[in-house]
Amino acid sequence: MSELDIHKGPPAPTNFSYGYSKRAMAVQIDAHNKQYGTKYNYLIPCNLFGEHDNFNHTTKMHFITALLKKIKDSDKDLLLLGTGNPLRQFMYAGDLAKILIEVIDKDITESFNIAPDWNYSINEMAEKTLDILKKDLNTGIVMAISPREENLKTRIDLSFF
Repeated sequence: MSELDIHKGPPAPTNFSYGYSKRAMAVQIDAHNKQYGTKYNYLIPCNLFGEHDNFNHTTKMHFITALLKKIKDSDKDLLLLGTGNPLRQFMYAGDLAKILIEVIDKDITESFNIAPDWNYSINEMAEKTLDILKKDLNTGIVMAISPREENLKTRIDLSFF
């Protein structure tokens, strides 16, 4: 997905309001820059994780946080929704902070995506996390296939930066 794709199609149903609010912010910044000659920008990061994630909220966690909590709380099997095949990009929040500092220090005013140049499937992330945490489950990863269509790949275009 390139920076130019931000307005193509509706946001995913799982974060519909959030997706439109990000789009509205981008439109507002672009309009302000055009009308007042400012050089504000918006940076669009991929999925973030970090040590300050909220592990206590039962329904509103980012994927990595929810995965860590599920693994911690599991003793028999790890139940994940979907097929496990969708590909995603993840970034540590501290790495994003370093990029933001670089953007400020270099006075970069263009808007662009921020993500690593790799994708992992949901299943690969679960397997890697189980391995890193040295968690051995009796039955392993169990995928609960949902009837809804999965977005198999969300890859951010990194050609700008």
